[in-house]
Amino acid sequence: MPEVTQVHIDAALTNVSVAYRNPSFISDIVAPPVPVIKQSDKYYVYDPERERFRATSDKRAPGARTNEVDFSLSTDSYFCDDHALSSIIPDEERANADPVVQPSIDRTEFLTDKIDLNKEIALADRIVSGSDIPGETLSGNDQWSDYEHSDPVAAIEAEKVTIQAAIQELPNTLVLPYEVFQKVRLHPKVVERVKYVSMGVIGADTLAQLFDVERVLVSRAFKNTAARGQTPVLEYVWGKNAFLCHIPPRPAMMRVALAYSFVWTQAPGSVSGRIVEIWRENARKSDAIRVQRYYDQKVIAAGACYLWKSAVA
Repeated sequence: MPEVTQVHIDAALTNVSVAYRNPSFISDIVAPPVPVIKQSDKYYVYDPERERFRATSDKRAPGARTNEVDFSLSTDSYFCDDHALSSIIPDEERANADPVVQPSIDRTEFLTDKIDLNKEIALADRIVSGSDIPGETLSGNDQWSDYEHSDPVAAIEAEKVTIQAAIQELPNTLVLPYEVFQKVRLHPKVVERVKYVSMGVIGADTLAQLFDVERVLVSRAFKNTAARGQTPVLEYVWGKNAFLCHIPPRPAMMRVALAYSFVWTQAPGSVSGRIVEIWRENARKSDAIRVQRYYDQKVIAAGACYLWKSAVA
């Protein structure tokens, strides 16, 4: 009787393959995209001295002039840097690729993922390392992974007034990287408060109700910190930090936001701010693919955020 290896020749499956991809990015939620026509420009900042909130006498005697009031107006600027990566597809690879392998599509998605990862890392570094972002570093008994001494519910509630005092808006978003989310949803003080309303696993929606915010964002994005060629070392992009912030429903005039992503949507050849180009490299007998994004992630109101570094051990 023939052996199995004699009647079957191994070939690549056409309905299954394995790809390691980041499960989620939140940078475009934390810093909503703002389409812009020019690569650089200015935007107005209304009433930075909060004259609108100053009580001024408005009584007027007959025949007297009224008290005159006004507000100041300043500007800030953005510049959408070019963020681009490219890759080569040799003719030999394209000619020998199995049907399940699509060199052009695979390269485009790979380059796009890497650019989006860089965008995520840059925003995380800006918020976590920014000296203008209010917050504190937790340690020991204060960390939310210490179930005996800490109280994340009280800690988060206490800082809502800090944000409100800074921007005159209540925070509406709590960002918990997955490691922090895991510890918080199992915290006894959290479980005790929701045990009668949540009969199953405590998820992001339940936490949003508990913390009285519109949403809890759970970041699951990874970055590989190992040197190229070494065994991958994967870490969460947002680390073990957490932050409370105010994010408007959409970018708008005269609204306060933690951050915006200014996206140059009118860049030559772009579609919604992204550019994918392919051209022939005859000298290399290859096709070249380049993916680009023009953007500037900018913190607009640092006071719209409160950061807990090392929220869990």
